Amino acid sequence: MRSLITKVLRPARVLIAGGALLALQGCGMIYKTTGDILVSFGQAELLPYMLAYDDVRMGCIMGEAQTPLLMSFETVGSHPGRLGVMTFVTSAVCAEQLALESELRYLRAMKEGRVAEAQDARIEQKRWSALAAERLLTAYQRLEVEYGKQNEGECPKLNRKLDQLVWLVGNIAGAQALVADGAADGVVGVPRDIVGKVARNASCLSNENWWGAPEGLRATIWNLLPQLAPEGAQPWPKLEQSAEMGFEKGVRLGSAFLALSAYSKGDNDRLRKAIRDFAANDENLDPDYAMIDAIAGVLIQGLSDRMWTEATGKRTPVNGLGTFWDDQPSSGSKVDIDDLL
Repeated sequence: MRSLITKVLRPARVLIAGGALLALQGCGMIYKTTGDILVSFGQAELLPYMLAYDDVRMGCIMGEAQTPLLMSFETVGSHPGRLGVMTFVTSAVCAEQLALESELRYLRAMKEGRVAEAQDARIEQKRWSALAAERLLTAYQRLEVEYGKQNEGECPKLNRKLDQLVWLVGNIAGAQALVADGAADGVVGVPRDIVGKVARNASCLSNENWWGAPEGLRATIWNLLPQLAPEGAQPWPKLEQSAEMGFEKGVRLGSAFLALSAYSKGDNDRLRKAIRDFAANDENLDPDYAMIDAIAGVLIQGLSDRMWTEATGKRTPVNGLGTFWDDQPSSGSKVDIDDLL
């Protein structure tokens, strides 16, 4: 009797197991299809839509919230890598802004002699900088996975505009990762040779098509690390040309590179001029890349806030970007006097 029951049940067990396996395979197919649709929609619709926004906070929070969901579809065979480069970078902007807030708190505490609070603020700044460095490094590593590591003189196929944009943003992330890691005392361990790769990679893009940013990025690296510059290179003229091209084309990324270079070199006159020029060229911006321009604006605003806070204990007044505390009063001043009280 037992033998008979076993003979009857064995085929049923096989059918059940087979059905379960097919169900699991079916789920996998559904998940992959969902992932493929999400990636396709993200590249064709979501990314252009977000690039047209000028709300940086919304963009960075979207990056923080959506990146884990997006990248999870890799496990079922979808390919979200290109979008991942962009979302890791936007999520890093959130961490960079929090690091800036901690730095401003540190500057205020130091100015007022509150040593313990200054120390605490500096520790907090380093933690946020480390998180930014991790996210930026991940974006650059994703870029290398998508397009491969390029040798001297090589470039990947960048036929689509999307690929060119991802290549630009991902390489900027590589350079920023090293800077953020430096602010965090190198706890992330971003490879120092990354900037040499970025300088070479930037030459793969049309400077004319991308608002002067590729040459501006290269000149920034040459300015910071002169040993990487080709013989006869002149970084400052390159940076100034990049800034002007950005003003003409409506995406002021080159101006941000110029200001960051001046800040890193301690060139206060150039820094002030770069901030003033950025603020003065706020019309006829390219609506399709409003987010890129807005991120450049966040970088410029951060530099201005550092300068104002060091000098006065307060950040840049509302509508005061491009002005400074020691400017001569004029009838055309945009500074709200209430912010100075």
